[in-house]
Amino acid sequence: MVVAPQPGSRSSFLYPMPVHSDLDMGRVNDLLERHWKLNRSAVNADTDVLARYLADRLGARIIEAKSGEECLTWTMPNHWRVRKGQLRRLSGEVVCDFADNPLHLWTHSIGFRGIVSRDDLLANHIQTDPSRPEEFLYYYRNGYKPAERQWGFSLPHRLVESLTDPQYEVEIDADLDREGSLKVVDAFLPGELPDTVFIMAHTCHPALVSDGIGCIAVANELFHLLNARPRRRYSYRFLYGPEYFAAAAYLAKADPETIATLKFGIYLDMLTTNEPIGFQTSVRGNSRVDHIVRNVLSSHRPLLIERPSRALWGNDEMFYDGPGFNIPTVGLGRLMHREYHYNTDDLAHVNHYHVRESLWILSRVVEVFETDYVPVRGFDGPLYLSRYPQLQAKVPALSTSAASHRLLMLADGQASCQDLAQTLGLDYFQVRTFFDELVGLGLAARRERPPTAADLGSDQVAPLLAGR
Repeated sequence: MVVAPQPGSRSSFLYPMPVHSDLDMGRVNDLLERHWKLNRSAVNADTDVLARYLADRLGARIIEAKSGEECLTWTMPNHWRVRKGQLRRLSGEVVCDFADNPLHLWTHSIGFRGIVSRDDLLANHIQTDPSRPEEFLYYYRNGYKPAERQWGFSLPHRLVESLTDPQYEVEIDADLDREGSLKVVDAFLPGELPDTVFIMAHTCHPALVSDGIGCIAVANELFHLLNARPRRRYSYRFLYGPEYFAAAAYLAKADPETIATLKFGIYLDMLTTNEPIGFQTSVRGNSRVDHIVRNVLSSHRPLLIERPSRALWGNDEMFYDGPGFNIPTVGLGRLMHREYHYNTDDLAHVNHYHVRESLWILSRVVEVFETDYVPVRGFDGPLYLSRYPQLQAKVPALSTSAASHRLLMLADGQASCQDLAQTLGLDYFQVRTFFDELVGLGLAARRERPPTAADLGSDQVAPLLAGR
């Protein structure tokens, strides 16, 4: 059994950058409380409200794709406008109201007003889960089927069992048309290199928190941390939009020069739940972003949860790390949680410790990209450790003769700190701290690590490409 981490479970190693105490939980809560319960279908005025809020807070641009527009092989969804959605008894008593929770109405329900029989209602227009009688599900499927013209309600089974009248009144005042446009929020932070690390999360999924908007809240905090850095080596791009469709729209509309700068992607999913965190690899599984995320997670947690591409969650990474683009893109997320696609994925189930943990892990990943360098050894022979007690104080795990000998043997002036950590199965931050001390003692020099073709990974060990 995998147990979710508790606040006291962190490694005792003192990282150069402590766990972030400057996460602005007020900013996180403002985003969530304002927007989580909006009817955030793919193309919808409520989703536009969130997009404008994000663009304003991040100084981002909004890329638009009209409903019905073809992007790659994907058709942008119809615009859905809901003014009212009620199920009533003939006495006028309201059984279910879209105004209480948008999950009550099936996504992309068409307008309908009339009397329906109980049998027709239960057989064709109600979704429920008898195993969880107090909860109700998110009915999302029609949002991905442009030709569907249905309507329906999602209800807790306890309520369904009370529907004993022979007839019911339905009033759904809704339009499904092509008058809107899908919005992609594109926030860019330039660095010294054009090479760009891009972070993604989705704006859709009405009245759900961890499945989308909670990940945006975490990513925004990373944006603010990066924006505050006096120097950025890499460039960073934050892309938010409805899942799948946003990736198709962005890749279809961005100019080829911009797409060419996208080197490594990280898609965020389910970060605010109670479950343990893990990652799914890129398609190749051996790119630089794979190695960095793997190192950070294995150093941070006693158990590394790693899945191959599309085996943890499958989302926009399928586009960027897909045919014709092949940009190494990993997924960072938590394991399947009980609240997934139920109305209980709400504010009450946000794990605030995991919000902080998720940001901390992302900040560690970024810190590796930003601070990795090639150490150039300035001496020959084994290091006389007794002369340098500060190594014992700063990095006790590497201050033994055997440990330092292995590390220094591989420090040939070609491998970076991350390369060495990966080869030896060590924590990057311990390796970097070790060489930082040697540089400070005049025993080593540092050289910038240049991007290489090998950073993008090799097809040789790609399980997905091998058909496994």
